[in-house]
Amino acid sequence: MIKKSWIFLFIIAGLFIVSCINLNQSENDMVEEKEIEEAEGLVFNPIQVVPPYPAITEPPLITASQVEDQVNDNELVLGVSIDGQSRAYPINMLTGPSREIINDNLAGVAIAATW
Repeated sequence: MIKKSWIFLFIIAGLFIVSCINLNQSENDMVEEKEIEEAEGLVFNPIQVVPPYPAITEPPLITASQVEDQVNDNELVLGVSIDGQSRAYPINMLTGPSREIINDNLAGVAIAATW
């Protein structure tokens, strides 16, 4: 009789543990669902941290002979050639918070020089 009582007690204890685990899992699922519902209600609202700069769409053009006093011999440039027409954009003009892209037109093709 004692053996049957212990077996019965173990069965009841096991069922209790299983139900507690399932209850805990259900609570976790409900918390995750609530977090997802709250996140879906959020709206992405970016803020502007720097003022916008006007786009460079007509960069000043100078010939290679005129550039000697404005660009050093060891300065890096981004070079582009299309249909025999070429341009060189000094990297220092493409670096910094105010200028990173120069929109241009070369040989009838719209290009964007960026670094």
